[in-house]
Amino acid sequence: MIEILLKNKQIVKAQTIEELSILNLDFHVMQFIDYRDSEINWLKENLNLDFSIMKNYEDFEISSHFLENAKQVSFHFSIPYYDTANKIIEEPLFIIITQAGLFLFCSSRLDNFLNKIYSDRFSALKEREDTKAVLKFQFEFISDYFADITENLSRRIKTLTNAILIEKNFSKREMDTITEYNFGNSLIKESLIETTRVFRLYMKSNWEQQMDLKENIKSELNDLVAISDYIQFNFDRLDDLKENISNKIDLEQNHIFKMLTVVTVCISLPTLIAGVYGMNFEQMPELKTAYGYPLILLAMLLSAILPFIYFKRKKWL
Repeated sequence: MIEILLKNKQIVKAQTIEELSILNLDFHVMQFIDYRDSEINWLKENLNLDFSIMKNYEDFEISSHFLENAKQVSFHFSIPYYDTANKIIEEPLFIIITQAGLFLFCSSRLDNFLNKIYSDRFSALKEREDTKAVLKFQFEFISDYFADITENLSRRIKTLTNAILIEKNFSKREMDTITEYNFGNSLIKESLIETTRVFRLYMKSNWEQQMDLKENIKSELNDLVAISDYIQFNFDRLDDLKENISNKIDLEQNHIFKMLTVVTVCISLPTLIAGVYGMNFEQMPELKTAYGYPLILLAMLLSAILPFIYFKRKKWL
């Protein structure tokens, strides 16, 4: 799928590259969704684009996130988002800027999620007059997106916290949810660090001298720093939540151990008495006593009740 924003504010959509003619395209933005090799080759041949950044984008080297040459500047952003199972995963988003315009490359899964959250995302680019304004919009959009997804995760963590702390109820499912949220928060944090690094590198690039967006990017970097603080707060809250649950589990286990101790003592003493008088020695005077049987039963009963009363006063029960 190809979406093209022309300079006359019209949006052109095409399923294949064969439907387009490079001679008739006067565009600001060209977006490729689920891009294919044929489309990449078409762009190489007709617009002389360099796609080196797409080859090793999973590496840690900065060249896998930001590349610049005399003809273009390329960005790779890892965008965290919610999949169909409502779990946070990440997908790559590539942006290439040339004098001809701006090119976007992403998967349909990521594009569908973004369109669901920001229904007018692509149409909003219509208001931009030139490549500089389009690039500025992309920087602002990425920064705002990190704020939105962090805020969304924060709300989910707060809801989970209320369910556990206020309702005092938790299960294995809640523990799994905490682990899931922790992982999602880590993905956002990692992507945010990469994005901050790319923004800072772009500020030092030769392309920035042409675009003159330094002040705007500084503002976005300040926003990313604030978002990073919220992400750290999410980590702290999840850690506190895990510690609270662990403490509750320890308290419940202590209560169980106390109950087992009480039961053991209450049973062991009568069992001891029964064991003594079950030895059948000849010289056991109590065996010939008329009231020996009920007395022993009474002693066994008292030996069970008295420890119970003792532990009750000690507030073990």
